[in-house]
Amino acid sequence: MRTLIAAAALVVAPALADAQPEPEPPPDPPAPDAAPAAPAPSAPAPPTEAAAEPPPTPAELAERIDDLEAKQQELERGQRRAESTKEQVDTLVPLRRFITVFVDVGAFAVGGDGSGIRSDLGHIYFPQYRDRIAGQWVFMGDPLSTAINSLGEPADTSDSREVRTDNLASQGHPSLLVNALGLKIFKDVGHDVSIGALAELLPRPGRTIIDVELAHIDYRPTPDLVISAGKIDSVLGVEYRWQDAFDRVEVTPSLICRYTCGRPLGVEARLTRERMQLSAAVTDGDFFDERFEPAEVLKANALPTGAAHLQWTAPVGQGLTVGISGALGPQDKQPDAGIAQWHIGLDARLRDLDGFDVTAEYVQGQQDGWTTSTATCNAAPCLVYKGGYLLVDRRVNPRFIPYVRVDWRDAVHQNGTVFVYESHVARATVGAHFELTSRIIGKIEYTFNHELGGIPQFADDILTSSIVVATD
Repeated sequence: MRTLIAAAALVVAPALADAQPEPEPPPDPPAPDAAPAAPAPSAPAPPTEAAAEPPPTPAELAERIDDLEAKQQELERGQRRAESTKEQVDTLVPLRRFITVFVDVGAFAVGGDGSGIRSDLGHIYFPQYRDRIAGQWVFMGDPLSTAINSLGEPADTSDSREVRTDNLASQGHPSLLVNALGLKIFKDVGHDVSIGALAELLPRPGRTIIDVELAHIDYRPTPDLVISAGKIDSVLGVEYRWQDAFDRVEVTPSLICRYTCGRPLGVEARLTRERMQLSAAVTDGDFFDERFEPAEVLKANALPTGAAHLQWTAPVGQGLTVGISGALGPQDKQPDAGIAQWHIGLDARLRDLDGFDVTAEYVQGQQDGWTTSTATCNAAPCLVYKGGYLLVDRRVNPRFIPYVRVDWRDAVHQNGTVFVYESHVARATVGAHFELTSRIIGKIEYTFNHELGGIPQFADDILTSSIVVATD
């Protein structure tokens, strides 16, 4: 057996030797001029105890602590200021819901001396006053015909004895004017009660006037009835509804606004039923504009004045309203309460007929005054008046409204031997209204004044403008 294994080994051994792979040749030696590879950089040695930063001294530590405390205190003060400002803003934000602030700035130029009246020196045009009133105090024209702003203030009153306060006294010089800084408030206080007010600050040469236009409490017992008490709006005609600068299309009021745009003390009620609206008021005195009335606001009248306006709306355009109004009561400063003054008016307004708005109004009234044996209308002045206007405007686009207004007034106002006004005036006004945004409005207009009744023409045309910016 052992002999067989040995013989097999002798046979297989040469075959296994032939199957082994040949050894790989050794690599070529490097070139003689090749530089040896650079050794890998070693990590920097850790700093020794001698290179370590010295610890801060107690004084330096104290200084650092003081700096940190000062910064902390400044941060706390800034946080308190931010919290206080936030509280103030949170308090004021709700005021936007019921407070509107507006500024009205205008520029104007008026012909002549800026006034709308001239004296009949020599009694040439009104000889009937020759032996009764000095010619200097016989006035021709209208003292308010040269109005330059929404308040109706004339550029100059000249020697007028009816309009005693000359707020502007421009003497015919062009000027820039802050017409008004206004604050308008309306707030619902609950239980169907609300308050409304309008106050205006009027910066004028030499003085500043504070004028409280409106201040009233409103009660709404039903959705269609409102009862107001305080310094209230007029109920005569329609022009009073948009007489303020931020509501008026034009710059200036009409010649008859002085009779219907006053805001007296009293109580009024407004009832609206579908197409009908009824307004009625009981007031202390008439509805004349108080700016041009020398009488006090609190009037010693024995009886109040009653006034009413009835309006009906027809479905033409966005509405055609037709109204009638009237007032009856004792004349201010009239010694006899049995002698009453009266006023009656007609009005119509067509809204948005193919973009056109048309407003027309006519008024007529009389104050009988009081005459003694010494002079006519000397105990209480006499006044007879009538007049009207037609206003047409068209919204060409959301920002531009051109307009035309024609107005007229015929009146005689006499106060004994103190003065008499023969006012017979017609005017034509052309203008443009620009709504730059919902809160920025610009207006410019030119008014032609024309004297009627044979009175000589004089220079009193008006170019005026207004920019009204409101917060809401």
